[in-house]
This record gives sequence, C-alpha cells and structure tokens, in this order.
Amino acid sequence: MSLSTLLSELFSGDETAAESPDTAPEGGENVPSVTVVHECRNCGTNVSAGTTQCPACEGDDIVTYSIE
Repeated sequence: MSLSTLLSELFSGDETAAESPDTAPEGGENVPSVTVVHECRNCGTNVSAGTTQCPACEGDDIVTYSIE
C-alpha cells in the first residue's frame, strides 16, 4: 500500500471500523506535531492503541508508526 493511499484512507473518514490516528498535544511554538498510527500489517486497518488482534481480518501483527 502506498503512503498516499494510506494517508487518504486515514483522513477520509469513510471506514467505520478504522480508528483515527492519535495526535500528541502541542506544547508550544516550534514543537513538531507527532501523529501515531496503530495499523494491522495484514490488511492495513487502523486500530486503537491496545488492540492485539485486527477486527477486520483477525490478524495479530499490529504495528505502530509515529509520523512527524
């Protein structure tokens, strides 16, 4: 899956089972914003932070990406 496809799916809001990415609170000026994405490696579904099994494909390979 390309990064542009991933990002468009993340921010489209079309999937009801997908979780929104977490964004770290901003602490002031010149502090970069960090977005954290928890995703199933098998199907690409976004899941919440504590998820151990994908609700869409039942895969158990969940990864976390931090995007600055």
